[in-house]
Amino acid sequence: MTVAIRSRRFAQIFLAAAFGLASFAGAASAQKQGGSITFGLELDISGFDPLKVGAYDTATFTAAAAIFDTLTTLDDKGGVQPKLALSWDHSEDFRTWTFKLRPGVKFHDGTPFNAEAAKANFDRQKDPANKCRCAFYITQIHDVQAPDELTLVYNLTDPAVNLPATLTIQSQNNVIQSPTAWKTKGDDYNRNPVGTGPFILKSWNAGDRMVLERNPDYWNKGHPHLDRIVLKPLPDAQSRFASLQSGEADIIWDDETDADNVQKAQKDTKLTVHTYIGSGASVYAFNTKVAPFDDVRVRQALVMAIDRKKMSQALTNGLSRPASNPYGDGSWVKCKDDGALPTDIEKAKALIKEHGKPVDFKMIVTATPRGRNIGQVMQQFWKQAGANMEIEQVDQATIVPRAFMRQFQLTPWRIVDLADPDTQMYANFHTGSPVALANYSNPELDRLLENARVTADPEKRTEDYCAVSRLINQEAIWFWTFQNTYYAISSARLKGLPKMFNGVIDASDVWME
Repeated sequence: MTVAIRSRRFAQIFLAAAFGLASFAGAASAQKQGGSITFGLELDISGFDPLKVGAYDTATFTAAAAIFDTLTTLDDKGGVQPKLALSWDHSEDFRTWTFKLRPGVKFHDGTPFNAEAAKANFDRQKDPANKCRCAFYITQIHDVQAPDELTLVYNLTDPAVNLPATLTIQSQNNVIQSPTAWKTKGDDYNRNPVGTGPFILKSWNAGDRMVLERNPDYWNKGHPHLDRIVLKPLPDAQSRFASLQSGEADIIWDDETDADNVQKAQKDTKLTVHTYIGSGASVYAFNTKVAPFDDVRVRQALVMAIDRKKMSQALTNGLSRPASNPYGDGSWVKCKDDGALPTDIEKAKALIKEHGKPVDFKMIVTATPRGRNIGQVMQQFWKQAGANMEIEQVDQATIVPRAFMRQFQLTPWRIVDLADPDTQMYANFHTGSPVALANYSNPELDRLLENARVTADPEKRTEDYCAVSRLINQEAIWFWTFQNTYYAISSARLKGLPKMFNGVIDASDVWME
């Protein structure tokens, strides 16, 4: 069954109309060749080796989009399009997918890109000896085979009608890295990544800047347009915005918690605000194995004490859209009943009183003005209910490893925008997952997650995912604050930025007027 007919039709079942990425071929208008841009990131990048970092964050996605390629990409209508794979088809039961690869592509170090190289990426992540946290995101893939140089076969444990769509995000699992590079560089590979992408790593000074230079041998002829991209970590939102206003940066990452900056930029003719409404949500995970969160009444009380509309007004001038489930308006999963607990301060007080012991705990927030503001708003809500929360400010780069090691009582997290909820929902909530942060196990939840990933009917999958939401909301193991809206602010001269699909700000094919 060919990619042009069946696969695209199935992919679009699972892609909401809001989804979309500009084709990697770029817009048809006159693009300017040459020049450079500076990108202000919200945090420093810790590295690119999946074995070292486990999962990429939003800053790493931006760099990964420039250094690496994926097998597939998405066009502006959400249809799956070729990238390193030229075409694909599937078995009747959707358990086997066969990809035909693009010939003549080389990694930046001269290593040929072929099926064996792609298979080596998968095998390295899946190998139990490597103990990669990234492996749980690919549990549904039994093995990958390379029957010939340009044929790659995915054998799945369960049917997956949407596999090509899920391979589009520039994640630690999907980007194709040079086997030669990780073998020869060893531990140093984490900070010396090698891909097939439009840009090559030139230099990297931790905490200061990463410099990427144009790949002169890139397979997509005429691309990229720029000669250079400079990525600078600027964790403070005001400093980041000031760098854009002064011309030091050409594009910056932003979100609703920097609402003043977004609203100022919308009124500035020299700037452009890029907005994308995605699926997913900003979320928080309770560690249900430690007091006081081993009592469901305490978890429910804290969730019911939160007034998301007031929180949005206090933090983002009302820009943030309250979330009541992990899917959001950008998802194809639409729930008539998601089981959301109501805002009810009196009920929250009663549950804490019923608990019968003082409710004292720490909540992790980033050591930034934004993190402190979020913590202080939550603190006030919970104080009204009779709970005492201590704000624990930490460097943003430490949140992920602490979460994976369960060194928290309450931690922030995010469900990012993806074409399909399966990968994240299964990893975040299935028993035994290293990223099931709540330390919660429920056979019914496992059954629903397992059924949703093997069912082809979108309506039945929606029923399962809405039942998952109801269970999580009632047990209050995680809670959701706001739906995902992604922002980038750039100079009005910057052109060609695609929609921020998956929350990735992909500046690899832009140009400056």
